[in-house]
Amino acid sequence: MDKNVNSENPSFLTDERANLDYSIFQLNLILNGYDDADKPYKIDYNVLLMSYHLWDGKDLEEFCQKQTISYFLLNPTNDSAEAREAFYLEIREFLSGK
Repeated sequence: MDKNVNSENPSFLTDERANLDYSIFQLNLILNGYDDADKPYKIDYNVLLMSYHLWDGKDLEEFCQKQTISYFLLNPTNDSAEAREAFYLEIREFLSGK
C-alpha cells in the first residue's frame, strides 16, 4: 500500500509556496469581494441543478471538478487557477446545501 497517496481534495491552486499567498488572496477576493456581475464566471444555477440530477455519477467532488474544467474550456478568456477554484467552491457549496 502506498503511504504517500494524498487523500485531500484536489485544488486548482498552485503548490508553489511563493505564489500560494497571492493565489489565496485572489481566491478570497473573487469569493467575497466581487459582486456576481464582476466575477470571472457566471453560474446558471437552474442548468447546474438539472445537470447534477441528470448526471449518472454519485461523487459530488467529481461532478464539480468536471463542471469547472468544462466551463473554463468553453470560456478561456477569464480562466485562472483562482477563478477555477472559486467556481468549484461555489458550485460545490450550492449543490451540497451548506
